[in-house]
This record gives sequence, C-alpha cells and structure tokens, in this order.
Amino acid sequence: MDEVFQKLNRIRLAEFSFGGFTYEFSNTLLCVWIVAAVLIGLSFLAAGNLKPRPGRGQMAVEMFVGFIRGICGDNIGERHGGRFVPYVGTLFLFLSLSNTLSAFNFVPGVNLFSPTKDINVTLPLALMTILIVLGSSFRYKGLGGTARDLFRPAAMMFPFKVLEYFTKPLSLCLRLFGNIVAAFLIMELIFHYLAPIAAPFSAYFDFFDGLLQAYIFTFLTCLYIGEAVQDEE
Repeated sequence: MDEVFQKLNRIRLAEFSFGGFTYEFSNTLLCVWIVAAVLIGLSFLAAGNLKPRPGRGQMAVEMFVGFIRGICGDNIGERHGGRFVPYVGTLFLFLSLSNTLSAFNFVPGVNLFSPTKDINVTLPLALMTILIVLGSSFRYKGLGGTARDLFRPAAMMFPFKVLEYFTKPLSLCLRLFGNIVAAFLIMELIFHYLAPIAAPFSAYFDFFDGLLQAYIFTFLTCLYIGEAVQDEE
C-alpha cells in the first residue's frame, strides 16, 4: 500500500529561480502541458478542415458544440448562455482528457497520470469558476444588484450567501479531487489483486467515471453562472 500512496505524491522533475522565487517543474505540470498541447493541436486540426458539406469529424465537432450549447442554454439561460460556450467547452474538454489521461498508459515507456488527482490543479479550476461567477454577476446585475442578492430572500441569509462564495469553490475542488483519487486507488488495488479481470474496471474508473466527473464539474459551473445572471433572464 505504501507504493500505491507514493504514486499520489507530486514528483519534482526540475526547478529554477527567478525574481527571488524558486519554481518547480513537476510531473503534474508536465501532464497538464500534455493535455493542453493535445487540445490545442486538435483545435487547430478541427478549425482548419471546416467544409460546407461536413464529414464525420466535422459532424462530431458540431455535435459537441451543440451539446455544450445545450448545457449552457439550459442552466445559464438562452439570453447569455451562448457567451459562456467557449469557456464551458474548453473546461469540459480539459477535464475529460485530464481525468482519463492515465488510461493511455498502455503505450510502452509512457507513464501518464490524471493531473486532477493533484489538488493544485483542481483548486485553481474551482477558483477560476467562482471568479467567473462573480464577474458575471457584476456585469449583468451591477454592484448594487450583486449586493442585493446577498440579502435575498431575507436579510438573515446574508452570512450564508457570503459563505457560499467559499463553499462553492471548495466543494468543486474537493469533489473532483476526491473522486479522481478514489478511482486511482481502487484501480491500483484491482491491478494488484485482480489483474486478469482489470479491463472492465478500467473502462469504468478510467473512462466513464472520469467523463462523469468532468460533466458534473461543468454542469455545476453552468448552474452557478446561471444563478449569477438569473435576474436578467
């Protein structure tokens, strides 16, 4: 079991100093860069082959865009939902690939893992979401409208509404982090004790659960943004 828990540790690959601060390059950051590079490459590939008569690849891209538009429209609202499609779509793709990255370790010599099992990845994503929620509220309701929301439906709700701006990112962060770590630990145990029949479990924990957690994080992000702009709908 000690070896299993050691795999959860962030490994420092290199470090450098700049401006009086020391920065580290870890295996987590390497995997994040791999995910980003793959997504950037796929986006250029998809955008560079658009045709009036779409092929299967373009139809798949259009279906995905329609899927994200549906999530945004249902949870943010038809009026403003379209403005958040780029962010929500990028978030979903990043989380989907990050959560399932360890499933590609069948390639010889490759040792990939899901960067979202590092809380240093899930926390910034959650903070970025709550900043977008706040920014959306300020933009569509103004400072006064955002302040009035803190006292709705009654003045006694003020401390709870303020607390939400801390509990929402915390729950987003820990839910994603906890589920990915739990899936990793379960798969490690299965590979250790039930290796001959590990394939179906890997299909669930490495793919289905990873995609499900990406969807939940994205769905909640849209839900929180929708709450921030709901008075404008």
